[in-house]
Amino acid sequence: MVRTQQAGRAWRAPVSHYVLAAVFGVIATAFLSTISGLTNPGSFREVFAITALCAAYPAFALGVKMFVTGHTVTVDAHGEQSIEVRWMERAGAGAFLDVLVATTLGAAALLITGFEVQAVAALIGLAAFSVVDVGLRYLIIKRQAS
Repeated sequence: MVRTQQAGRAWRAPVSHYVLAAVFGVIATAFLSTISGLTNPGSFREVFAITALCAAYPAFALGVKMFVTGHTVTVDAHGEQSIEVRWMERAGAGAFLDVLVATTLGAAALLITGFEVQAVAALIGLAAFSVVDVGLRYLIIKRQAS
């Protein structure tokens, strides 16, 4: 259980921590945008702007995580014992076996047929298969439990 209030009063971080989070977000965004822009000197402004747009939210969120959440969120001491965590562990364990079998069968099929696949394509396909497999297993386990 995550607790965000205590005795009817909202928990607040000191203002300096919000300022630190904002400053961290600005500095991290500017740093990443500058590095990206310098790697593309012909279109520095465009690359800088696109990178800034993409990096701003994660940078500010990381700043809030680092400086603010320690004052505003209390982690449940028994959170790892929740039913959702157990469902995810079961889904992951089952998916691991599926991925192992699929990889073995795929490698055997490629060996027998002589068909060649680029490693990047095979790894992306394997990662996508893993994500879908875990997600479907989790949903099935969740549905069976209710």
